[in-house]
Amino acid sequence: MLEACGSCLRSGILLDRDGTIIVDHGYVGSVDRVEFIEGSPEAIASFNRAGIPVAVVTNQAGVARGFYDIGDVAQVHRYIAACLAAHEAHIDLFLYCPYHPDGVVDGFARTSEDRKPKPGMAKAAAAALNLDLAASWVVGDRPEDLGLAEAVGASAIYLGPERRADPGSSADPGVWSFPSLAAAAPFILARMAA
Repeated sequence: MLEACGSCLRSGILLDRDGTIIVDHGYVGSVDRVEFIEGSPEAIASFNRAGIPVAVVTNQAGVARGFYDIGDVAQVHRYIAACLAAHEAHIDLFLYCPYHPDGVVDGFARTSEDRKPKPGMAKAAAAALNLDLAASWVVGDRPEDLGLAEAVGASAIYLGPERRADPGSSADPGVWSFPSLAAAAPFILARMAA
């Protein structure tokens, strides 16, 4: 007798937001500051077509610092989702951490297991999307993203103009470097299909 595989885990992609999907203008808390990085919607669409779950995991210390509130974060995420839909792309889950120990807003001025590089958001994504984090990828442009990948045993893509290693090879085990999400997407898809 065959049983449903309710416990079968799958690989997924955890994307940073600012500097990975949209331009990091510093504390992006309103839709007028959202500017997509060239090729990022198409890269996300390619993951969607491959049936790979995609989650956004983003530190949003701007809430704790009083630059904007959680309603603004939600509005930015709705706007990002609407823009992605125009490219036949979608994010399966948006997660964010509004906490920072140096914050000034009561209730948000504290440490949190959700703040990257700590693993809280990745674990929440794994629970919600049935992910095997060790078979998943974290993609971002900051050391905190690489730290998150290390904390959960995922492979990591570092995005930015300064290359950490040649694409396809790794100076740090499990870390590859590309200039953009669009450049990294074919590499990730090939690795996940292997």
